[in-house]
Amino acid sequence: MSKTTKMIIMLLFATLALNGVATGGIVRVAKRYNVVDLFGGYSTPVGSYDGLSGFLDFTDEDGRSVDIDADRLYDPTFHIGLNYGQIRNNRMLVSVGFRYTRIDQVNLYQITTTDLGLDPSQYVQWEANSMFMEKDKPSLSQYDFDFNFSYLFLPISENFWSPYVGLGIRGGLTAATHKGFESESHLNAALAANFGVEVKVWESPKKRSFTTLASYNSYDLLASGNRPRFLNFGLGLKYYFRP
Repeated sequence: MSKTTKMIIMLLFATLALNGVATGGIVRVAKRYNVVDLFGGYSTPVGSYDGLSGFLDFTDEDGRSVDIDADRLYDPTFHIGLNYGQIRNNRMLVSVGFRYTRIDQVNLYQITTTDLGLDPSQYVQWEANSMFMEKDKPSLSQYDFDFNFSYLFLPISENFWSPYVGLGIRGGLTAATHKGFESESHLNAALAANFGVEVKVWESPKKRSFTTLASYNSYDLLASGNRPRFLNFGLGLKYYFRP
């Protein structure tokens, strides 16, 4: 187990513990709402990779690892997901869910002398193709279980809108399928910073349920192995209802 994976697991337990402390000492409990949400959006790759994409090794002809920026290795893509959770004390939203992200790996990239740490005046630049051409490259997908903890700055049950921030811990696998090859998958995990705004679009007469339109934005702070990291922008609907 990598150090990054251990750190993400420790943060998950710390978040659960802090949430228990925050709610355990309250005598007068505010109204609780269960929450179901469905979301999707745009994902753009961020960060860099140290010669590994998770399935393909990127090295020069002498076997030296090549650092590659994410936007040279992956194209922008999309994600979809759903969550179920509960809002406590009108501010703290805890949810679990599932997320799917399509990984679109580019089929052509350029290795430069800078990537290799060489003197540009002594070496020429050249292009290198990945293992697969465009029509033959493998199909890559990321499947995750999500745990999210968000803090709403305004009680959404009592207000028209509220911004929010939070942390998301994702654990799952990257799967690769390719015709003529055996399927392959890698277990991994990631820690993300979540942020956005919710706007109430419907409320029942007795305020026992309501619906919000929410922006779902996140930035992958850490990822284990060579799991792709993304900056995500999305929209979704949240349905709140009393237990």
